[in-house]
Amino acid sequence: MPPIFAFDKMQEHTGFSVSCCNAEHQAAALRKIFTLSKMTWSEIQNAPRHGLGTEKIHRSSIKAAIPATVTDDVTFLALRYNGKAPMVGYRDGRTFHVLYLDHTFTLYNH
Repeated sequence: MPPIFAFDKMQEHTGFSVSCCNAEHQAAALRKIFTLSKMTWSEIQNAPRHGLGTEKIHRSSIKAAIPATVTDDVTFLALRYNGKAPMVGYRDGRTFHVLYLDHTFTLYNH
């Protein structure tokens, strides 16, 4: 099944939300989501991590506040959306909850 993308847990004033990005990053995120929504999670997991694939990010590496609704057992994943710029969130079944758009490469040490 292809992923579904959700932004309901993204916090507005973190410096990493959609509204904090310029038009180029906003458009790139939308294009990447469109592309990924045509793939299965298996295809995404098997793709190169700096392409259409994903990689795990340790919770302790995240420098921004983590929403209170995100439990400690969540595994953070990065999906590249604009070159190597990652969108970071977590998977819950088919749904990928996007928490951050790291347009400044400062969310975690890259």
